[in-house]
Amino acid sequence: MTDEAPKYVSKIDRRTALTWIGVVGAATAAAGGGVVLYNHKTAGKPAAKGYGTDPNLLHPAKASWPRILTQDQLQAAAILADFILPASGTAPSASSLGVPDFIDEWVSAPYPDQLKDRPVIVDGLSKLSGDVLKADAAKRTAALAALPGSGFFKRFRALTIGAYYTTEAGFKDIGYTGNVARPSDPGPSAEVKAALDREFRKLGL
Repeated sequence: MTDEAPKYVSKIDRRTALTWIGVVGAATAAAGGGVVLYNHKTAGKPAAKGYGTDPNLLHPAKASWPRILTQDQLQAAAILADFILPASGTAPSASSLGVPDFIDEWVSAPYPDQLKDRPVIVDGLSKLSGDVLKADAAKRTAALAALPGSGFFKRFRALTIGAYYTTEAGFKDIGYTGNVARPSDPGPSAEVKAALDREFRKLGL
């Protein structure tokens, strides 16, 4: 008898997923990798086209490539994403925010970094789907617990966390309050003003 996880239903549209690719790719670039948005060819044949090195943000292009994950792979992605970032307190689970859709978009995109990740993620999800989709809760937990340390898990976890913490819910979970207009600016505290005055006096100002 199995204890099947709820079926995953797509949560985000492709425009949102493409935005996530740009944000997560930028973070990867800062760490030494990155997303280069150009047309890519493999085996001498043109692959799906990218949308250029300087996307028009006022009129975003639509993705010209199909998403490649099967329903079983997408379901496995939802289970693994929630294993990494389950619902906790007021923070929603990764799958409820659409992280599996982002993973699908990432491995489907025709850019160098995504093409490099594709076999790692797709093969890992294919194997995982066989281990967790028809397993009972105990076997599913055991299969997930055996993953940390593998290259597949490390890369999937990095993508999951990167996507999750670009969302408003992710910002809220870590207490990030940027991009929020303040009704007033109280200015520097008395302690800061006193410290500045001391430094100014040292400089004869």
